[in-house]
Amino acid sequence: MNTATATVGESTALTKEDVTNKLINSASTWAAASTLIPVNGLDMVALAAVEANLIIDISSLYGEKLPKYAVSGVISTLLGTLLPVYGAKLTVPFLLKWIPFGNFVGAATMAGFGAAATYAIGKVFVNHYENGGTFATFDPAAISSELKADFASKVKS
Repeated sequence: MNTATATVGESTALTKEDVTNKLINSASTWAAASTLIPVNGLDMVALAAVEANLIIDISSLYGEKLPKYAVSGVISTLLGTLLPVYGAKLTVPFLLKWIPFGNFVGAATMAGFGAAATYAIGKVFVNHYENGGTFATFDPAAISSELKADFASKVKS
């Protein structure tokens, strides 16, 4: 990781790695919370918004200013990459969210997916930037294996 530091307050200096880890962990928590919205579809919109903000925050840390609309397509592609990996496990919980009280089981499974997906997306973006990439050179197809591996590592933990 880069050894650049971001100063928070007067006495605490955080490395770029510390800052990106905090961003990813915070976004993962918000992603899990966003999937608890009991309305099907709205939970995924909220999840995508959390992930878009994460990418914007990480990009800003690496000197790039991105509008939300620029990030939306990338989020859709990355989530589309992960859905086949976890999709079968999401089908029943997604349907359970339509049944009274079934939404608790559905929400718990969706929360796990949301947190793991957000973690993986954050990690691949940090790695991309650390290796000299920019948002313009980010290729979702090229990082597919890395994304799936980061996702799987978070699902297991």
